[in-house]
Amino acid sequence: MRLFLYKRRKKLKRYREIAKILTKYGFDMIAERIDNRSIISKMFIRSKKYSQKYTRGERIRFTLEELGPTFIKFGQILSTRYDILPKDIVDELSKLQDEITPFDLDTAKSIIRDELGKDLEDVFIEFQEEPLAAASIGQVYRGVLKDGNKVVIKVQRPNIDEIIKQDIDILYTLARLFDDILKKKMVISTRDIVEEFSYFIRKELDYTYEAQNCERFRMYFKNDERVVIPKTYWEYTTKKVLVMEEIKGIKVSDIDEIDKMGFNKEKLSELGAKVFLEQIFIHGFFHGDPHPGNILVLSENKISFIDFGVVGYLDNLTFEFITTLLRAAIDRDIDKIVESLYKMNAISAETDEIGLKKELFFIINYYFDLPINKINFGEAFNEIMSIAYKYKLKMPSQLTLLIKSIITIEGTGKKLNPHFNLSRISKEIIKKITKRKFNPKSVTKKIIDTTTENIENIFEITNRVNDILYKIDKDKLKIKMEIEGLNKLEKEIYIMTNKLALSLIISSIIVGSSIIIQAHTGPEILGMSAFGLIGFLAAGILGVSLIVSILLNKRNYK
Repeated sequence: MRLFLYKRRKKLKRYREIAKILTKYGFDMIAERIDNRSIISKMFIRSKKYSQKYTRGERIRFTLEELGPTFIKFGQILSTRYDILPKDIVDELSKLQDEITPFDLDTAKSIIRDELGKDLEDVFIEFQEEPLAAASIGQVYRGVLKDGNKVVIKVQRPNIDEIIKQDIDILYTLARLFDDILKKKMVISTRDIVEEFSYFIRKELDYTYEAQNCERFRMYFKNDERVVIPKTYWEYTTKKVLVMEEIKGIKVSDIDEIDKMGFNKEKLSELGAKVFLEQIFIHGFFHGDPHPGNILVLSENKISFIDFGVVGYLDNLTFEFITTLLRAAIDRDIDKIVESLYKMNAISAETDEIGLKKELFFIINYYFDLPINKINFGEAFNEIMSIAYKYKLKMPSQLTLLIKSIITIEGTGKKLNPHFNLSRISKEIIKKITKRKFNPKSVTKKIIDTTTENIENIFEITNRVNDILYKIDKDKLKIKMEIEGLNKLEKEIYIMTNKLALSLIISSIIVGSSIIIQAHTGPEILGMSAFGLIGFLAAGILGVSLIVSILLNKRNYK
């Protein structure tokens, strides 16, 4: 019981803290809904007028940064969603920095000791005292294993899983408030976004997941001399500690050092883009955050990818969707594009299909009439995502991550080479994929897989039809109907009947008290029946409560 009360008090304190920060940056309406229990907080919490000083995107970014690790991570997930948020907000969220004050060395050593069940001296010859980097989930150290191998060690922050769990619960509460405020202005509910975020952040809290991602990349590129992927030391890896091979290289962001080594930057930009596009179109598994700090240059012909906490994958359905869109775009077949969007359930009830077709026709004709070397992938994808936002298209989350990653890799390429062009390189990769896709072996496999699947579907359909006919014959067929908004209507009726019942009770108490006072029965106060006066007092309190309740409901409804 004491533990429950402690957690409850801690959660309420966090709610108040969030309400203050929201108010500070001009989000008073949300803050009031979070902290509507305290009249004192409403009297003393006042907006700092940041709303006049900064743009809405900046205020959202500042708010998330001040709210801490969970909210920073949430903002970073949203920074891929041009399809559900306005461009100015997404652009600002892309600036969120996952950097935080490092925790002390003794704590890090204690976590490693608890996780590995060994003292540091039994695992490492050397262990660097200062962390290489400190992020919201954990921090990174350099070390040398007993066998002499140089490694990097990721150590998770103490109690971060408990902090994130609490903040996710709060995010669900906030999501309900946002969905209530926005009604149906967003095509995807805020709760669904939090659900997706919760799934990803829980995986990121488990370092064995990142280690598995790393191993998968090593498998794909084990015979590729152009790419080095760090080795994972599984015997020293747990959910909270990750030990990987240290890769010595120059970060792509360090242009001065690359120039100093005399590397050909044009060649490097093409190499990085080719490897990344192969991840997407050949392996269907790609690095989800290919910014310049996560790509190391080892030589003019060799690069390395690091940090596999965020990865993307393309299942067969999404891959077919992308290839169908590309073919339809090449043929300038707008109807085929819209048909593909329908198949992916991307088109919502609020989508203006005629307006969407007009915009798609314009954008496709504009970009396909441009010379290949003039096409800017970043601009093109940003326009596509703006259209998705404008027409309320429900884009698959993996597709939005893919688009964000392609925009990032193009920016990385241009950092190395201002004349870098992703369009030309992607054309080469697509030719390679098409050649592989239509070779006799691939076509035969596709025919066999499709035939087998169709036969299984036929048997499944036959069984279902027989099942339905049997239920009809035995009068066991039940039809279940759901009416949208019925639950809300039931709730409103329930509240209304309760208030009506309370009104009748108040009226009865008033009438009864009047009769008692007139009859002069029982003990008296000021010459009037005490029971009658108590009745009037009770009716008065209930009446005031009812009026306050009606006014608050009216305000919340507005």
